Amino acid sequence: MDTDKLPALVHMAAFACGPGADLADGFPDVSDGCCLGRVEDGPASCTCWRPVYDLEQQPIDEHARQLLADGIQPNTRTQMCGDCAYRPHSPEMSGDPTYAGDADHLEQLARDAWRFWCHQGMRIPVKWVHPTGAEVPGHAGSYQPPMDTRLGVPFRADGTPAELCAGWDARRRAVAHQETRTP
Repeated sequence: MDTDKLPALVHMAAFACGPGADLADGFPDVSDGCCLGRVEDGPASCTCWRPVYDLEQQPIDEHARQLLADGIQPNTRTQMCGDCAYRPHSPEMSGDPTYAGDADHLEQLARDAWRFWCHQGMRIPVKWVHPTGAEVPGHAGSYQPPMDTRLGVPFRADGTPAELCAGWDARRRAVAHQETRTP
């Protein structure tokens, strides 16, 4: 499915806890004049690289999208997934510099009640391919779901809305409880 053609959808290169640096920083210099970005600003600005995803993106569930537009809230996972960013030894909590999020960032998301989405079922680039044939492996935290910008909701590869992260929700509720008890 060509999600570039969907209205009000954008691709999230990294939301909250994706790669810590622009993926182009890791791309090798494979061509002198392949695109305007490369010519004007060097290899880090090459726009020729294309992702190869682990999952094929299915059409967005329009019924679910309408329910969200009508005010129905997205589901929250009932329990943390095995590699939840909010787990104590996750790459994010451990301060892995290749991830954009860290413990402070996750805490701030919970304190501000800024919705944080579970990555389960979201597509991820397993590699990036340049027209020259060069390839670069993808990043384990670089989820790239289509996102409805009007609703602020990403969609999983099966076309359904993402769920809110159970770890984030537990921390958000704990913070809210602490704040109500603090004079």
